[in-house]
Amino acid sequence: MNRSIILCAWAGQIAMFLMFMAMWPAWHVLPPPSPGLPLAEWASHFHDNASNMFIGAIIMMFASPLFMFFFGGLVVCLKKMEGKSAPLTYGIIMLVPFGFVLLFFMAVFFVEAAFRPDMSAETVGMLADLGIFMLVIPALPGLLQFVITGLIILGDVNAEPLFPRWTGYFCIWVGVLSIPGCVIPFFKTGPFAWNGILAFWVPAVAFGFMINVLFWAMRRAASRPELQA
Repeated sequence: MNRSIILCAWAGQIAMFLMFMAMWPAWHVLPPPSPGLPLAEWASHFHDNASNMFIGAIIMMFASPLFMFFFGGLVVCLKKMEGKSAPLTYGIIMLVPFGFVLLFFMAVFFVEAAFRPDMSAETVGMLADLGIFMLVIPALPGLLQFVITGLIILGDVNAEPLFPRWTGYFCIWVGVLSIPGCVIPFFKTGPFAWNGILAFWVPAVAFGFMINVLFWAMRRAASRPELQA
């Protein structure tokens, strides 16, 4: 049993839980507010809940690097699937920060939005908007990361695949479903707004399911001889 893979798999579960705790009970931005919310109301949300914003930021700043451990464990599995040279797997290593370092930046923007109560509503609104953009807009890197992950799983070179083939198709669909997030600057209402069903809810639910599917697949693969030291 490869205990490091198991530990990395659990890191993803903990990261998801912490991310949820930061966004809902701490920040109260799950679901995200409407992009059309008046600036004064959006700014008062940060000024009136400054302590919660700071606590949520600390939680999110811990969740962000935990996702790196999760995908580090996944990358080890993917490298065994792709084979010796594994250029696609190395590409995924470089893609992961596009999605999960931005969660750290989201926390930083929210801290700054709440830090100075004398800032204008326009400045607070700009910082808060940047935080929400950090969460939703990295859709195209997500598309590449998840689609390539799925292709590696489907092309597993091992005689007995490390992950079931259906997990590869699942990852590809998660990547495709993330695409609407890249068009949120064009919409302030409707399904493509940053709180809309296609730009936020469908990708968010699909991502949550994917983390759980890969958690199961990584734990299952951890006992395989190919992944032993």
